[in-house]
Amino acid sequence: MGLKSSYEKNWKRFMILPIGFLIFALIILGNNYTSTGDFIEKDISLKGGFLLTIESSMPIDISVAEEELSDSLNEQVKIRELSSLGSGGIVGYSFEYAGDDIDTLMNEAGNLVGNTNQDRMSVEEISSAISERFWNGTIRAILVALGAMSAVMFLYFRKLVPALGIIVSGVSNIIGTFAVMSLMGISISASGIAAILMLLGYSIDSNIVLTARALKRKELALNERIYSAIKTGLTMSITSIVALFVLYLASTAAILKTISLILIIGLLLDLMYTWIQNAGILRMYLERKG
Repeated sequence: MGLKSSYEKNWKRFMILPIGFLIFALIILGNNYTSTGDFIEKDISLKGGFLLTIESSMPIDISVAEEELSDSLNEQVKIRELSSLGSGGIVGYSFEYAGDDIDTLMNEAGNLVGNTNQDRMSVEEISSAISERFWNGTIRAILVALGAMSAVMFLYFRKLVPALGIIVSGVSNIIGTFAVMSLMGISISASGIAAILMLLGYSIDSNIVLTARALKRKELALNERIYSAIKTGLTMSITSIVALFVLYLASTAAILKTISLILIIGLLLDLMYTWIQNAGILRMYLERKG
């Protein structure tokens, strides 16, 4: 009861939190763009280069090894540990390298992990031109998806402000997720793009639940409509976050860990953008409408 009364008195002040975080996220991404030319760091699958995989069970300090190889090759090298799905033990390492001196990388990386046998190494070259086209196509696809969803929201609710509130909350969530990924040093990959698209769909879905309850259940008072939607939405979100957290801890596959971590970040931010920001937008809109 105390929480509800506090929210009723201060819901406009609470909206400072998502707005402030959005501004902070835009500053982070803008700084990344001015310093690197990209608003978020892309991995080798999106910027091109070489992916070297070496079989080895020798444990290494990945952060130290990355620094040594990057200094030696004058190009950033990222290392991922490869684990067995059954035992969880180390079976090898992958090295992401955007330079062109692959022979030096093979020699030095092999020495680091205790395996210089080239028969137990594999090298995959990823074209930078193809990666750039894929990235640009992905950005266009996201923009088209947002445009299509905006049209559907407007046609369904027949009201501009609620439809815009849904899209603004979804976009704010994606921007915030990119900013947190940047702060945590998580680069975006092809699998990460899939996670971002899933997150966008989930965010839009939770906002639809809120907006539909707020606009259509007119037999209830406005605050009761919002509380009903919050109860349903929080149950959905917390269930998903717990499941993804278990997946992150239990999985030994780097792709699954990345996808689950991105989704956890986005779902946590969605709690703020849906149930504080968009709920506040709807309250202001409906109160002005009487």
